[in-house]
This record gives sequence, structure tokens and C-alpha cells, in this order.
Amino acid sequence: MASVVIAVSTKMLSHNRMRFVMTVTGIAIAFFLAAAQIGLLVGWINTNSAIINNAGVDIWVMAKETRTLDYGTAIPRHRIQQVSSVKGVAWAEGMLVGWINWQHPEGKHITVEVIGLDNANAGGPWRMAEGNIASIRLPETVIVDELSKQALGTLHVGDEAEMEGRRVIIGGFSQGVRTFTAAPFVFTSIENALDYVPYYHYDEISYVLVRAVPNANILDIRDRIAQEVSDVEVLTTDEFAERSVKYWMLETGVGITVIITAALGLLVGAVIMSQTLFAITQDHIANYATLLALGFHQKTLRQIVLTQSLSLGGLGIIVGLVLFFLACNASARSPIPLETTPMVTMGLVAFSLLCCIASSWFSIRAIFKLDPVSVFHG
Repeated sequence: MASVVIAVSTKMLSHNRMRFVMTVTGIAIAFFLAAAQIGLLVGWINTNSAIINNAGVDIWVMAKETRTLDYGTAIPRHRIQQVSSVKGVAWAEGMLVGWINWQHPEGKHITVEVIGLDNANAGGPWRMAEGNIASIRLPETVIVDELSKQALGTLHVGDEAEMEGRRVIIGGFSQGVRTFTAAPFVFTSIENALDYVPYYHYDEISYVLVRAVPNANILDIRDRIAQEVSDVEVLTTDEFAERSVKYWMLETGVGITVIITAALGLLVGAVIMSQTLFAITQDHIANYATLLALGFHQKTLRQIVLTQSLSLGGLGIIVGLVLFFLACNASARSPIPLETTPMVTMGLVAFSLLCCIASSWFSIRAIFKLDPVSVFHG
């Protein structure tokens, strides 16, 4: 019986090769559109938690009710020593985050987000396109991302500009440190940052970044720090990244817009895919009427329709995946990347296959309403 189902399905699909190609192409485009919208959402999520996830630390200590990395509040710098003395902490160092004005060579002012780094540069760029991150220890020296070159008017290492009316020197360019706001990141040392950020005192920082001793229980150390250090909130890296993502996703208009766009993209892709598969079944409606008239069992017809839907859908999904991965590679060094994870990709494929199955179910209902005698009319 399986050989009959495959033979009939293949014969019907190959009868009109142009129609077959157009159907697979339509499904591939629909899948790609849905995947691209979800990819933008994943890329947006990864972007707004990138510095947290790439800092290489286990725990973040901050002022209470800090919503996201970008809006850190000043805490005393001696919190670093207090945290370092907690059992299970291998080392701790500070980070300062502030928003100030950068003066473009053409005279316009641009808001930038300054990240002041401590000795180990935790929370700094994880890849460098040009120069060395150690250059931020030099006076007035900063690192910006290569994606922000044009926006900041800094094209070469050694170029000079102004922040808050004071000179800065470009010491290097990072790679892939994107911003989802209009404010580019500017990395420097904490000491340099304090010269530019006017609302921080010299004994203040925004965060204490903590690395635990090997094989330690991170949650236990988190709780221990919270008990021994007063007036701070303590979160693991995963917790802080999740909080930051939720803030930008659910508490700002930008995040809601991204979510709605992704959902609409997924819905539109599903509708196009289902309609395309249903349409090709309707094109073969006379063939199904013939099979009914010849005495084919309804179970066999179900299997034929399902086989056709999954074959066309599977081919379309494969082509769509290839297009999507090519788009991910092409956008890897752009300000708005398309990104995914194995779990997201598997979810998209499973959802698309369910759409194929749903389309076959509606097609089968239409076939079973046929009068087999109609094949002999006309």
C-alpha cells in the first residue's frame, strides 16, 4: 500500500513540473519570510543582552531595582572589596555605564553610551577588528565599534573627537558590539570614563562583576553576596540578561513592536504556505475524483494527500532554510542581524510542518465532498 501511495503522489506532483516548482518556491518564500521575522526578533534579543552574556562573569551586583544594563545607578566603589571578600568569589571588579554627548567632526552632537571597564576588561568588546583593547588604559583613549565609524565620524585608529567638550582618541575598533538604541557604545577605562561622565563621583561605579571559584554553586554565592553586602541587588548573568530582555521587550514600545511584527510574519507565512498547498490539491481535484470512482479507500486518499503536502512542504522548508542561513551570514556584520538558535529553528520547522498537515486536512475534507460520478460527466 505504501508503494501505491508514493507512486500516485509522485505521478500527480510530477505531471505539471512548472506547477511543482512554483509551489515549492512559494512555500520556500513563505517560510523564509516567517523565519526572517523571527530571526530579527532573536537578533534583537541577543543584541540587547550581548554585553551581559559576553562579559565572562557569573554574577552581577547592582543598585536595587536596576531594570537593564543601560540604566545602571551609582553604587560605592568599595562594594568591589566587599564582594571580593565573600566566600566563593574568585575575583570581582567594577563597571561604569553612563550616557553623554559625542561631538561629530561636522559639529552635530550624538548621544553615546560609555562603558568604563576595570582591570580585566570584563564587559568589554569580545572581538577586536583593529587595535588592542589594552589601549583604553591610555589617557583619553576609547574604543568604538566598527559599525559606528560613520555615525561618530571616526574612521581610523588615532583619530580625535570630543566627548562632553573634552578630547578623546580612538585606540581601536571592536567588532560586532551592536546597539539596539541610537546610542553607540564607547569603551574606555573606569578612570577615563569618570573624566567624561559628569554625574558620577570618583568613588562610584555602576556594577560589580563577579567570577566564582571553579565548580562553585553560583546560586549559593549569589545569595551569600546578597546577605553580606548591603543596599545592593545580586543577579546571576542569566537572570540579569533575562531581566534586561524583558524590560526592552515588554516595557517599551520598541519591544512590543518587534514582537508584533514577528508574530505577524509567522502568521502570514503560515497562511501563504497553507493556501499554496491547498491550491495544488484543488488543481488535482479531478484526479482525486477518478481515484474515488475507481474504489480507492478514503484512508489511502488521506495518505496520498498527506504525502504530497509533506513532500512539497519539506522541500520548500529546506529551500527556505538555505535562504535564511544565507541571509543570516550576509547580515552578520550589519547593524540589524538575523540570528537563530537550534531550538528556534526546530520550532519553526515543526510549526511549518504542522501547517502542511493542517492544509492536507482541509484538502481531504474537500475531496471527500466530491461525488465520484462527477468524473464521468462532461
